[in-house]
Amino acid sequence: MSVTNTSYTDEKLTIRGETIPIQIGGEGPPLLLLHGAGGAGIWMPFHAALARHFTVYAPVHPGFAGTDLPDWVQGVDDLAFHYFDLLDALKLSQVTLAGISLGGWIATEMAVTRPERFSRLALLAPVGVKPDRPMPDLFIMEPQEAGAYLFSDPGIAAMMRPDGPPNPDMIVTMWSEQAAVARLMWKRAYGPKLPRRLHHIAMPTLLLWGDGDRLVPPEHGEKLKNMLPDATLKIIAGAGHASPLEKPQELADAIIDFAKAG
Repeated sequence: MSVTNTSYTDEKLTIRGETIPIQIGGEGPPLLLLHGAGGAGIWMPFHAALARHFTVYAPVHPGFAGTDLPDWVQGVDDLAFHYFDLLDALKLSQVTLAGISLGGWIATEMAVTRPERFSRLALLAPVGVKPDRPMPDLFIMEPQEAGAYLFSDPGIAAMMRPDGPPNPDMIVTMWSEQAAVARLMWKRAYGPKLPRRLHHIAMPTLLLWGDGDRLVPPEHGEKLKNMLPDATLKIIAGAGHASPLEKPQELADAIIDFAKAG
């Protein structure tokens, strides 16, 4: 199936004094989609594919896409409560929750804190639980080297590198987003208390992992599956850590089928 075009509206909500940019599109049951450390806009083909079945709510994390990084954002748990405020403002009492990498960590924190707010949980190569071996440090890598850890397809990795020198606005945004990621993940890319709380995730959970993920390898998905009460692990062939960029339709189909099974 091909990714279809879907009309999205770009909105800005002011909640507790903070402005939250959010894209809303599609028709169907609500799905809150939390982006990864690579930013919000790059996942649009994945959003569009999900919007065949869901009304997708895709907010921008504080500090990303030119937004301010408030002092109160000191950890992933702060973002979890930030998004509970968003759900309340949208008057969404229960949603399907999906998160990509860093967004998967935020989603996991939300699911252990208030599981009644979520009918189903989809985690795409989430960080948050300490892996058995150290994660590569993308902060110190050249773009070409980092791309090899994020993508299974070298062609897609090459496409993600800018042609020619980046413009000043791009540089400012890139460094601002790096600062946001560093505040959340510089010390560690996992929550030391999270494993003891995973038993609270009673809702069905789908774990999606690229078979070529070198950043958070698929065996970590197997470990996480065994830590969750009701989890299924699906391996996506020909995808790396940034699987929604490489296989947007296949990932979306898996989540849609998972939701329909309920």
